[in-house]
Amino acid sequence: MFLFCNFAKNKRKTLEILDFSNINHINFPSIITIGMFDGVHIGHQQLLNDLTNKAKQTNAKSVVISFKNHPRLVLEKNCNTNKVELLQTNEQRFNKIAKMNIDYLLLIEFSNDFSHLTPKQFLDILIEKLNPKILLLGYDNHFGNPNNSEFKEILSNGCYKTLKIEQEKQAIYYNSIEVSSTEIRKALKRGDICLANTMLNENYSICSTVVNGQKIGRTIGFPTANISIPENIILPKDGVYAVRVEIDDTTYNGITNIGFRPTFNGKNRTIETFIFSFVKNIYNKKIKISFFNFLREEQRFDNKELLKQQIQQDYEKANQILS
Repeated sequence: MFLFCNFAKNKRKTLEILDFSNINHINFPSIITIGMFDGVHIGHQQLLNDLTNKAKQTNAKSVVISFKNHPRLVLEKNCNTNKVELLQTNEQRFNKIAKMNIDYLLLIEFSNDFSHLTPKQFLDILIEKLNPKILLLGYDNHFGNPNNSEFKEILSNGCYKTLKIEQEKQAIYYNSIEVSSTEIRKALKRGDICLANTMLNENYSICSTVVNGQKIGRTIGFPTANISIPENIILPKDGVYAVRVEIDDTTYNGITNIGFRPTFNGKNRTIETFIFSFVKNIYNKKIKISFFNFLREEQRFDNKELLKQQIQQDYEKANQILS
């Protein structure tokens, strides 16, 4: 029934992950919220802080209900052509939720059957399984079949059976921009790493495994670690970035190039990172790349020597930023 979660460092309590399909009934009172929480951005964080505070005030447990898979993968028939681009892997998302001092994370497998539940049917299941006292919703949160009018009725009443319903009144804004997962994706696509990082309240990062590349970097004095591109994870705009790289709990400075390596007539997008003062073999090892600043556009050079000179400049600029 319970799966111990030890993703997060420096957390004040242990987050326990529950599978919705395995829960029959929870005996303790709970305060709950529901959402995908992609990115767990500052808007999400305010909601989760409110959740934990209400749980403490009512001597209840805080429960976050989320999904193993993004609903769009089920709801949109053309999802193969309209790619779902997430800000995080599930592991990253669970890790960040764990840092929010939440008691339980309840995961649902989003399916066609689940998508056809009406709001009242879904709430009946939650009441039966979780013994919730309050359902706390984000300002734009919606659940149940969108073609059903029950959700507005429930919000208008402020309760359903024994469950009190509370919805946050307004969005969180930064520099007049409404904070949302969509706006963070737009910022990443523009290369506006600073805005994305502010909204996320941490540096945007990609976690993946080091794979074999063409080993061109080592021929010009800048060996790079190539990582596999995670499925359904958004990539920042093509170009060169100042980054920090976490390997086996040790962090290094570096520069990362995302793009097609036009100097070498590359055909596929790659993620290549030159890690400063690092010479170990890390093939097949999982690493975390955290993005700090966009340095420049990817560009084509007439020869390796010109490329080498530019990478040296990138190295020096990144060193200044990261120090």
